[in-house]
Amino acid sequence: MLERFFSNGKVIDIGANLTHKSFDHDIDAVIQRSLDVGIEKIIVTASSIQDTKKAIELTDQYPNVLWATAGVHPHNAKTAEKQTEIMLKQLLAHQKIVAVGEIGLDYCRNFSEPKEQKKVFEIQLGVAAEKSLPVFLHQRDSHHDFVGILKDYKSSLAGGVAHCFTEKVKELKDYLDLGLYIGITGWLCDPRRNHNLIDSIKYIPIDRLLIETDSPYLLPKALEKELKTRRNEPCFLPHIAQAIAEYKKIDLAEVLSNTIQNSEKLFFRQKQ
Repeated sequence: MLERFFSNGKVIDIGANLTHKSFDHDIDAVIQRSLDVGIEKIIVTASSIQDTKKAIELTDQYPNVLWATAGVHPHNAKTAEKQTEIMLKQLLAHQKIVAVGEIGLDYCRNFSEPKEQKKVFEIQLGVAAEKSLPVFLHQRDSHHDFVGILKDYKSSLAGGVAHCFTEKVKELKDYLDLGLYIGITGWLCDPRRNHNLIDSIKYIPIDRLLIETDSPYLLPKALEKELKTRRNEPCFLPHIAQAIAEYKKIDLAEVLSNTIQNSEKLFFRQKQ
């Protein structure tokens, strides 16, 4: 199952939550399994200031493989300190930080009040614009406010990705009009929930497509029984890439070559 899948060894998982406690006991093995299937780079997604610090520590441990985002997830907006903007700017100075994120709005669970979320979102968009870094974006049940805020910053941002896209064609069009890339996860592999995404993926331009695992979440459903676990890992990225190829009716090689190029263009152009 984990035979080398990506022959050129340059594939990038643009979003993996490797700071999650489920990886604490075997992170070395997780990284090795990713390398074994041909993944070259993994971007560790951060969700708070403390999480960003842990992500940076991981990039220092695995400097040839891991990169990271820095930011405060909308769930954590209520705990953001007055010094968050200053601390974020300091963290962004680290050479392995490639984006501001995971930032955005989430009205589904409202762990933080919408007013708090919007304030922290705008602060971080301003920092991203100032630092000329792309944004790694989260949106759930907040599309109208999310798009409205992004429109105000569109001209000043250095690009971004709508992480873990699951929505309908109308929402997709709004994101594409904002110039965003579209991140596809194992959600596409879940027959109970992927109906909107199956319709939408046909309309995602190949030059705006990115792939991510969102580990340890969203393990491709076909693997759950086989593995007897629900923990996702970057090494399972091949299953997402294959599903994209099937639903878009294009060759796997086309998916891989374009997502590599797109990832490099959005996140690593400044690191060359």
